[in-house]
Amino acid sequence: MKMLIGLTGRTGSGKSSAAKIFEDLGCFVADCDKVAHKVLLDDEIKNKLCSLFNEDILNKENEIDRKKLGTIVFSDKEKLALLNGIVHKAIVQKCLELCENSGRDICLMDGSELESSGADELCKYIVVITADEETRLKRIMQRDGIDKDSALRRIHAQSDYSKAAIYVDNGGNEEELRKKITSLYDQFSGEINV
Repeated sequence: MKMLIGLTGRTGSGKSSAAKIFEDLGCFVADCDKVAHKVLLDDEIKNKLCSLFNEDILNKENEIDRKKLGTIVFSDKEKLALLNGIVHKAIVQKCLELCENSGRDICLMDGSELESSGADELCKYIVVITADEETRLKRIMQRDGIDKDSALRRIHAQSDYSKAAIYVDNGGNEEELRKKITSLYDQFSGEINV
């Protein structure tokens, strides 16, 4: 891996669509959310989370039920911080391993919590996908099949990105987003090939 890029954005911004476009262009994408699924299967992490949030967070297969856990942490910033403190380091480490082993020149770490996990410090650039709140609200309700209040709680549980970054507005359609991402990809490729 020659260049690590962070890809982030608040829920409903279209970050997953941007990640897919980068992947189509030849980047390796380490999806922090997918890695988190695997991390949550780790017995040590599962035990820590059960001791914090009790065993009600487990499903019938005795695995962590992400929906139950999400219901607890998205309405309480202190609980969300506790969860993040336990799982972020393991997620970042696994993502870095995947990137290193990918053999690709440009790798993306795709995650909504890059700053709070410290992963942003490892990235050459941070690309932040943005969209207005109304657009994001509609996307979240449709994507997750939840009501407006639940979607708003998710939106307000995330903090804005505070560090210098490249902002990409995704208030339009996918074709517009593809043009913007392709332009960024060309910029990153140009830097590698200098």
